[in-house]
Amino acid sequence: MRCDNVKLAISYGILAAFFYALLGTLMKITEQMGATNETIVFFRQLISFLALLPIIASKQKRAHVFKTECFFLHLIRALASLFSMYTLVFALKYLPLVDALLISYARPLFLPLILLIWFRKRWSKITFWGISVGFFGVALILKPDKKMFDVAAVVGLVSALFGSVSFTCLRKLTRTESAETILMYYLTLTIPIAAIPLFFNWKIPSTYQWLLFIIIGVCALLYQMTLTKAYEHAKAFKVSSILYSTVIFGALFDWWLGDFHLDLIGFIGIVCILIGNIITLRQKGNIFSKDYVGPPPQL
Repeated sequence: MRCDNVKLAISYGILAAFFYALLGTLMKITEQMGATNETIVFFRQLISFLALLPIIASKQKRAHVFKTECFFLHLIRALASLFSMYTLVFALKYLPLVDALLISYARPLFLPLILLIWFRKRWSKITFWGISVGFFGVALILKPDKKMFDVAAVVGLVSALFGSVSFTCLRKLTRTESAETILMYYLTLTIPIAAIPLFFNWKIPSTYQWLLFIIIGVCALLYQMTLTKAYEHAKAFKVSSILYSTVIFGALFDWWLGDFHLDLIGFIGIVCILIGNIITLRQKGNIFSKDYVGPPPQL
């Protein structure tokens, strides 16, 4: 039985938020230097895998890392995470860093849809209002008069949708799998899949891009490790609240890049997304809530 440790969850959650904001910043810089979407995603995963190997090798029971009874859940998570990454990198190219990161963190707003399809769980009226408030916040951030139908904004929401599927799988996996096992399957499954689109759009990176790829890969591994640890030590609605400190780190990095701007409407939008996410995450019967007692996913 897993026991919650809120202090550890907060520590890991803040670290995960920092690494996620840093990761978004580095990917945006790399893309502005001419690196393709496919190249960034592939080397992010490959470098993370190479950085993980020494950690796995240091474990006394490293052979147990590959023991799992949830292979299909690992596979679903890998596919969803890859789609989320491809769409996020695209959104980062055309949207300000804070906007792209915040839209990608609208994942909880898609949870009711996942519950309906995956677990046949119907929405309550409160859940409906939570979703409505959250997406109203997204609209305010994107400025309806300018970006409501912006392709990058829509792609950012798609990233949030697939990210929600990935996080659902991650939460289920942490109940039975170790952090090392989750990361090993995640990387070994995503690398060969990501190599396919890279093959059709290969572009030789510059020396500076190679350096950035290495930093991105290490940063991505640290993000995955701290995120997994955060979910191990607390319920997901608590972790998700902590992860919104990404917005603060993202704003600092945006300021550093000289692209920071947040008006009153944007601030109200952030508050609406926070409220909407909290409402949807805390509903009884939600797989991320403490009241969920439903069946495991049938994969």
